[in-house]
Amino acid sequence: MTTALRAEADANGLDNLSTMAVPAEALELRRESFDAIVSNYVLHHLRDEDKASLVRSAAVWLRPGGRLVIGDMMFGRGVTARDRRIIVDKLSILARKGPGGWWRIAKNAVRFLFRLQERPLPIETWVALLEDAGFVDVIAAPVVAEAAVVVGVKPNRSLG
Repeated sequence: MTTALRAEADANGLDNLSTMAVPAEALELRRESFDAIVSNYVLHHLRDEDKASLVRSAAVWLRPGGRLVIGDMMFGRGVTARDRRIIVDKLSILARKGPGGWWRIAKNAVRFLFRLQERPLPIETWVALLEDAGFVDVIAAPVVAEAAVVVGVKPNRSLG
C-alpha cells in the first residue's frame, strides 16, 4: 500500500508525503513533525493498551493544530443497540452463506469472544482515548456497518 500511495502522490505532484511500513507498536517519529496522522482499518488489530499508547504518541508527533484521524471497526461487546445491530447483521450475512459462512461465524466468535486478532473498541472508548491524550474538538461518527471515524485536534499548547 505504501508503494501505491507513493505512486499516486507522485502522479499528483505531491512531494511532501512520507510513507513507511513498520509495526504500529514500534513506531517512533520526531516530536511535532506532522500536520496530520491518519489510520484506516488497522488499529483494531492492536491490544487496547497499544491503541492508547499510539494515541498518546500521536499527540507528541503532531504539530500544534495537527489532526489525528482514525477510521476503523468501532463497536463494543453488545452493550448498545448499535453494537447489537452490527453483530446481528454480521451473523445474518454469514449464516446465509451456508457451511462456509457457518465456519466463519464459529471462527469469528472465538476471535471476538477472546479478543484474538481483532479487538474493536466502541466509538465512545476511542473518544475517551483521544481526550485522555489531550486532543480537543474530538468528534466521532459512525460511517457504515461497524465502521466509524474519530478525529481530534492537538491544541496549540504543547503536549507531553
